[in-house]
Amino acid sequence: MLRSGVTGSERQHLKRVWSSRLAVPLRPASSGPVRYWQDQVRLAVKAAIAAVAAWALAKYAVGQPDPYFAPLAALLGVYPTVARSLREGIRYVAGFLLGAALAIPVGMLLGPGLAAIAVIVVAGVLVSGWHRLGDQSPQVTLTALFALLLGGYQPLHYVTHRMVDVGIGVATGLAVNVLVFPPLQLRPAEHAIRQWGNDIARALEDLSAAAADPGSAMQSWPRHDRQLTVAAEQARRAARNARESLRWNLRAKAERAVPRPDGAVLDSLEELTARTRAVARSLADIRAVDGPGQDRTSFGTDYAALLRDLAGPVRQLADLRSSPPRAALTAAHGCQHQLERETAQLPDHSAARSAAQHLARLTSEIISEVAEHHAASDAPAAHRDKSPRTGPRVN
Repeated sequence: MLRSGVTGSERQHLKRVWSSRLAVPLRPASSGPVRYWQDQVRLAVKAAIAAVAAWALAKYAVGQPDPYFAPLAALLGVYPTVARSLREGIRYVAGFLLGAALAIPVGMLLGPGLAAIAVIVVAGVLVSGWHRLGDQSPQVTLTALFALLLGGYQPLHYVTHRMVDVGIGVATGLAVNVLVFPPLQLRPAEHAIRQWGNDIARALEDLSAAAADPGSAMQSWPRHDRQLTVAAEQARRAARNARESLRWNLRAKAERAVPRPDGAVLDSLEELTARTRAVARSLADIRAVDGPGQDRTSFGTDYAALLRDLAGPVRQLADLRSSPPRAALTAAHGCQHQLERETAQLPDHSAARSAAQHLARLTSEIISEVAEHHAASDAPAAHRDKSPRTGPRVN
């Protein structure tokens, strides 16, 4: 009797098809315009909720007349990460208090006149130079001017009411950011790290063509070199944003399906980028190895095969969800041993042997880097070396 139903592979295929047909706002994106606008929509919704809630609390619950500072301060609690929201909220409050501290004595002594405005602006700009205020440094001068011009000879009365508005606004904004769509930036970091690994792998694949036929495929290397620089910067920045988004975030413990950005992966990709660039600079030396007196299909062809074999393990290293590429590494080790045997057969102290040894050493370092990373990831967490690398890099 035939069994009805679908197999596991068919079920996975149907799931992918259904997911691809979902409306764009409902699909979790890793990066690009879709992810950007998803984040912007969530940020806009939270900002609106925070502003309305802060105004309502200040006006109707506390009884503040015209609490315009409340929604303004609430917006400072709605940043892309909870940690940044807390940091900017504290800076805003600090800037407000410093501005109030300037306005109270100046207003009581000079009143809202030209001389008082000049004093407030000079003192406010000087105080706002304190680097710990960050982006909220202009708040010192703005608060001082508001308190002086609107508070007149009684700036303390004005400042007291506005301090209540600011406190309500900042607290409301932080509460909304923590409880409503608390932002996590893990998927963009995962995507950026994977993209960096893909760029290295594509560079190795193109360099394999140049190894098999020097001079015919090196025209594309400058483009790969630029892509590697951009990919490294984007991955580092995305990893920093992801780590910051985990701080003070209630979703951090719940969202375990998405892997955390690993500093060891970034360090390994940095090393692999340096080795890949060194291979590109050294490929011209293959001419000396496979010269007119040598078998033109020997070293260059084997080296090209090894570079192609290394592209897969590099991609898997950058994929935070993948398993160690043991079979691919075994094949790469076999090609590496073949290259080393060919190198040993070259004449001693010759340019061909020196070039072959240098090129073989670079691929050996790439294999070792990938193998050591996966060995460390397989080891128990208590035995992993989390100290930063201090060894020399190949440039």
